[in-house]
Amino acid sequence: MPPWIACKMSVNEGLMSRLADAEDNFVERKAGVKGEELRRTIVAFANSVPEGREGVVFIGVRDGGEIQGIDGTDSLQKTVESICSRDCYPPVRHRCEVLRLNGKEVLAVVIPSSSNRPHFSGPAFVRRGSQTIGASEDVFNDLIASRSSKPAAILRYKGQQVTVVAKGKELGSTKALGDPRYRARHDCRVEECSAHTVRLFDLATNNRVAEPLENVKVSFDEEWNRLLLVVQEP
Repeated sequence: MPPWIACKMSVNEGLMSRLADAEDNFVERKAGVKGEELRRTIVAFANSVPEGREGVVFIGVRDGGEIQGIDGTDSLQKTVESICSRDCYPPVRHRCEVLRLNGKEVLAVVIPSSSNRPHFSGPAFVRRGSQTIGASEDVFNDLIASRSSKPAAILRYKGQQVTVVAKGKELGSTKALGDPRYRARHDCRVEECSAHTVRLFDLATNNRVAEPLENVKVSFDEEWNRLLLVVQEP
């Protein structure tokens, strides 16, 4: 068997196994095709799927998992291509796979994580649980920030504990101490990060602090296996 055929079979087997999954952040089922609804779902996946994961829209499957099948998969793939390349900005990367089950055909539209988000087709949409919803202002700002490498690295740890080391200044203070030897370590939780500011919750003092992003260097804490932020005035 040629290697490319084996690869294709492996891909289809993976999609077949996901077909039985419940709808969540990464799986959506649609019995038929409604252009506007499909655009919203494609954009929502492109804006929400994390790095290393893929979202899948199964067309021809009822919400409960019953295989209904669709006719004209070639035509439908052209419709999906048009939506992703012409109706979405920036265009959404995708691939289509035709699955055949019990004599019926299902189209799987696979949406990988996107480094070009946010994507738009009208309002911005994201996934929350098994639903497609409009992005709030905070979520929209996170999407914008995620296009820049430093905010993207920090936002991967949003809601998680990170190590913060303040040098030459107290964390959150706007004044330098005048002592270049000053160094303080903090355990913090990342709350927000925009293109200009990172907001942290200091777990020891229960205080919320903010630092200009230009003061923050992103590194890694090998001891605790987590993100390390070094805060120092430039």
